[in-house]
Amino acid sequence: MNSISEIEVFIKAVDLGGFTRAAENLGLTPSGVSRIISRLEGRLGVRLLNRTTRSLSLTDEGAVYHEHCTRMLAELEAVNATLARTSVTPRGRLRVDVPIPLADYVVGPALPRFLERYPDVSIDLTVRDRIIDPTAEGVDVVLRLAPTRDSDLVSRKLARARSILVASPAYLTAHGRPRTLASLREHTCIAYLSNTGPLPWRLKGPGGEVTFAARGRFMAGSGNVLTHAALGGLGIIQTYEYHVAEHLSRGELELILEDLEPEPRTVFALFERHKSAVPKVRVFLDFVAELFASRAPLATGRKRR
Repeated sequence: MNSISEIEVFIKAVDLGGFTRAAENLGLTPSGVSRIISRLEGRLGVRLLNRTTRSLSLTDEGAVYHEHCTRMLAELEAVNATLARTSVTPRGRLRVDVPIPLADYVVGPALPRFLERYPDVSIDLTVRDRIIDPTAEGVDVVLRLAPTRDSDLVSRKLARARSILVASPAYLTAHGRPRTLASLREHTCIAYLSNTGPLPWRLKGPGGEVTFAARGRFMAGSGNVLTHAALGGLGIIQTYEYHVAEHLSRGELELILEDLEPEPRTVFALFERHKSAVPKVRVFLDFVAELFASRAPLATGRKRR
């Protein structure tokens, strides 16, 4: 094994927090990872890691070495990718992490088309709503409704997502159509139930954005369930337009109180800076940008009447 490969094993062990996880990631055994790092330490003449049976930590020398080697390998990968960009067919396994709603309604349905277009690329799609560290978890591209504060990651804007209020025609016929924020309080409003409790709605008030406590006999921690509740006439929901675009187009749900819509949120692609030149990442980013651009209401914030 050459010195670059030894360095890669060392970095993986540190980033993943142990020999076992590094071994699983690299297709090696934990003892093999340990031997490689010991050989690297012997060649350098310094101890890089403090090892116990329960934990792994960097020595001072190891921390300096890890920082420099991480930067060096990132630059090397970027150079290799740049040289190959115009001639290499996108190939390899692409790891993507997407929030549940975007996976269900936007990205997931379009992936067969992407895989047909790029037959040498395979995709591992994880679906999570929580914040993750793509570097530590080996994820190439993360889609989120917020930018990143990590200076090592790039945030690429893909689309603007409208947050709208909708109800079924049957509900509006039976209970009337709210015209103001005050009248909305008289209606059955169905909240999204998070781990910390029902989420308040974000709405646009006279002096800026306000929060509204949705109250009703039913709440759920699933966008799909909320949509079905609205379709069934149980009440009004706040949701992203891409959740219910087809139901709106078929007249199964209707927009209400458009003047209370908050500012649209931005959909971002988050990725390590050097990966933008990697062919499989580059074509996926371009594909997703095209995908959002083709969904006019999501991409432009255009209102339906």
